[in-house]
Amino acid sequence: MKVESRKRPFILEGKIKPGFCEGCGQVTKKVFVGEWIPSDKPKVDDLLTARPSKKSKEAKQRNEELPSSAENQYWIRCSVCNQVHLLKEWQIQIDRELSPEELNPEDCQVYSPHGIYAKGDALYHQALDEVGVVREKQATGSGAYVIIVEFCKSGRKQLLENVQVNSGKEKSSESLTDLIKLKLRR
Repeated sequence: MKVESRKRPFILEGKIKPGFCEGCGQVTKKVFVGEWIPSDKPKVDDLLTARPSKKSKEAKQRNEELPSSAENQYWIRCSVCNQVHLLKEWQIQIDRELSPEELNPEDCQVYSPHGIYAKGDALYHQALDEVGVVREKQATGSGAYVIIVEFCKSGRKQLLENVQVNSGKEKSSESLTDLIKLKLRR
């Protein structure tokens, strides 16, 4: 009997991160082959194992317990050497993209143009009052950095990141709003 876990649907879809293969000694792409299903045959009928003399209450309780989801096992094939390995669910890393719909603002970083973000980070934009996921990072011609964030309601938006703040040593007659207006005119 298979116990349902959060990883299981991703493994069945083949969304598995590359991992180390003991057969070829490389980090390779992994391919889902199938699920390992334990035999329905009781162990008492197995001639290779010794038969227990008496069944205790503890043995009966162990048989009645449901297996945990960490005990699920899968046949995974290496795409380079084609060897098939039996791996437990906890040994498999899934390749899962976050969806903005399943995020809560409490679980996300608060967006600031001064911050640095990685692809896949979950952000909360206070001005938009929305959560989103960083999908891409790009460098602009002016040396600034832009992240493309996918929001639930607003869709994809370009946001600045790693914006440097000038120290107060250089006093300029132009205000920040005048600088922004000048940049927008160009």
